[in-house]
Amino acid sequence: MKTFIFEVDNTEYQAENYVNGIFINPVLPDNFWTEPLENRTPEHMRHWENMPLILSDDGFYKVYCLDGGAWDRPSLMGGFDSRDKAVEFIVETYRK
Repeated sequence: MKTFIFEVDNTEYQAENYVNGIFINPVLPDNFWTEPLENRTPEHMRHWENMPLILSDDGFYKVYCLDGGAWDRPSLMGGFDSRDKAVEFIVETYRK
């Protein structure tokens, strides 16, 4: 997967793409999937808390968000058969 650097709010993120303010296949911090929320640094939470992201695999797009729905990982918010549907879901769900 080819990644690019995107600067958002004076912070650099690495991802495959950045569409409508949403990272597509971002490079995630170590332990992103297993670190209890209370052990994450304030900087980590500032960058990732309530920031939906999309991960794709073989043409299927999953939306995740570190929203506190799970104590140690981001919540799976949905799965979609196209990137556009995943982006639309995030825009409708999180940007109202």
